[in-house]
Amino acid sequence: MNQDKRFELMTRANIIQICEMAKKILKDTNVDGVKKPIGGIVMMRFVDTANNQAFNLGKVLITEAEVTIGTNRGYAMMMGMELKATLACAILDAAVESDHHLSSGIIDLLRIEKERLKNELQEMRSKVNTTKVDFEAMM
Repeated sequence: MNQDKRFELMTRANIIQICEMAKKILKDTNVDGVKKPIGGIVMMRFVDTANNQAFNLGKVLITEAEVTIGTNRGYAMMMGMELKATLACAILDAAVESDHHLSSGIIDLLRIEKERLKNELQEMRSKVNTTKVDFEAMM
């Protein structure tokens, strides 16, 4: 699983499970903080589909953190003010990058979360489809 996919899944995963996994890593691993969890604001960009032109949609509150395990860096950024969750995600990222003995467990957790998110999306789509209007049937 590549780092971009890990980032996406960690930020949308069950935060309780992410934090529990980070605690397990901290029990037997020296994790150094490079950038403590801190809030910030970034500009969200969007593309106008009519003109295919990028524009700034608005400002978004984010939290970011950076840690290291040995020489391997872990980074995380999440929307909102999520200090503990962002730090936990950075720890998990560093653990996977350093090939920590819990790396396979982290990847398994993220795969389970990926499946859960996929099922949630399908459920939401099925609910939305029940409200879909069939104009041909109306004629």
